[in-house]
Amino acid sequence: MAAKLFDPGAGRQRVDRYELLGEIASGGMATVYLARLTGMGGFQRFVAMKRLHPHLAGEKEFVEMFLDEARIAARIHHPNVVPILEVGASQVGYYLVMEYIEGDTLARLLARAASTTRKLPVSIALRIAIDMLSGLHAAHELHDDQNEPVNLVHRDVSPQNVLVGQDGIARITDFGVARAASRLTATRVGQLKGKIAYMAPEQAAGAEELDRRADVFSAGIVVWEALAHKRLFKAENEAATLSRVIAEPVPLLHQIAPQVSKEVSAVVMRALDRDRDKRFASCAAFADALEGAAEAGDKVASPRELAAYVNEVLGPEIAQQRDNVRAWLAHSEPMGTAPAELPSGIMPSSSVSAAAISIPGSLEASRSGVTGSLSAVQPPPRSRLPLVLAGLLLVALLGTGGFMLTRSARSSSGAPVPAATGHAELPTPPAPAASAAPSEPPTAATVARTPASALSVVPPAPVVSPPRGQNVGAAPVRPKKKKSADDVDLRNPYR
Repeated sequence: MAAKLFDPGAGRQRVDRYELLGEIASGGMATVYLARLTGMGGFQRFVAMKRLHPHLAGEKEFVEMFLDEARIAARIHHPNVVPILEVGASQVGYYLVMEYIEGDTLARLLARAASTTRKLPVSIALRIAIDMLSGLHAAHELHDDQNEPVNLVHRDVSPQNVLVGQDGIARITDFGVARAASRLTATRVGQLKGKIAYMAPEQAAGAEELDRRADVFSAGIVVWEALAHKRLFKAENEAATLSRVIAEPVPLLHQIAPQVSKEVSAVVMRALDRDRDKRFASCAAFADALEGAAEAGDKVASPRELAAYVNEVLGPEIAQQRDNVRAWLAHSEPMGTAPAELPSGIMPSSSVSAAAISIPGSLEASRSGVTGSLSAVQPPPRSRLPLVLAGLLLVALLGTGGFMLTRSARSSSGAPVPAATGHAELPTPPAPAASAAPSEPPTAATVARTPASALSVVPPAPVVSPPRGQNVGAAPVRPKKKKSADDVDLRNPYR
């Protein structure tokens, strides 16, 4: 979904280490933000932050379940699952940090197809379905540190929770939220809407114990709707929808969508069997059966073909989103005002006005592929320090050269060589250590307060050595460099 970027002139809003750029979506449980994590050397990464509404902090059981499930879900590492990068708590509430996927939800793709009378191709729908099922199976197979099965069940498989990326990969998301949401529904009837249409019958009936076969049924609804371009159980109200989920016969897919082969239709209908013992035992078995049935007639698109489809449908909106984020960053970080180090802490949410810039169309929170490409690189300002140093060194050269020639002439005639008027005799420097670091060029402030003789530069003419005991020809002690205001690196470490 399109991010509504905050007004860049209204101040910055932060949650711990993350800077919030705009709002992606908001629901009964949480608000999702486009956020940015920055670091030294121009590092930045865009993420999606789901922050629970503050009023839910009082629901102790809900919060504990939410955090527990989120920590478990953060252990899932699979290309078809949106990873949870961090679970945290701040002054503004609890939050999840997830990878930013540049693309859109399956729900939005289906809505777009319906509005343009251009149906989602069967091959594309099958590719998305198989990716979704692969991610669900990885979650169901999760084990803990003692290698015991976790028995994680998503409980909220729906087109809204399937993200289709511009990279040609579909991912299941929102693990760690569904079970907590079911707890909130039990304590606050009517708080959450619109999910009954994707529940398994046993889940809709309030069964205490659910297993992975509940997710198989929900995934079957998603696949049925993606191929038929029609809602399966959705009715005019929650009660009617619940009745359909529990008892109404499921129409044969190939009769609703003639473009779908009977083989694929039979696989989907098995996943939608109300007797969970007759369904596929796992999402992996469901995916394998879909692939096998597609070989007989339908085709499963490759990731490259899915990427091409997403770019064709969403390419202009994704480009517009990138441009708007670039403009937002350029406006909020004018030249020379970026902090020298990563700031921390939380700014009050009242310092940000919402929805100052909104982007038409629909984009889901993007992947880290945007990282770096949205950076505004500021060139370092030119310093006048080199010119100042050059001038001072030239003066020192001219003055020291004349002084050395005069002493040489007097020395050759046998006359004693007195110290130069206005300058103390140079002390003999200590022997340099073998591991001494190479000397650094003097700064403008150092040159200005150093006697000219201390900066002696050997002139091109030969110099006659003074009598023994004289220290005139000894190397001067180079004073330690002290940084001045001109020595500060003015380059912005953030891009």
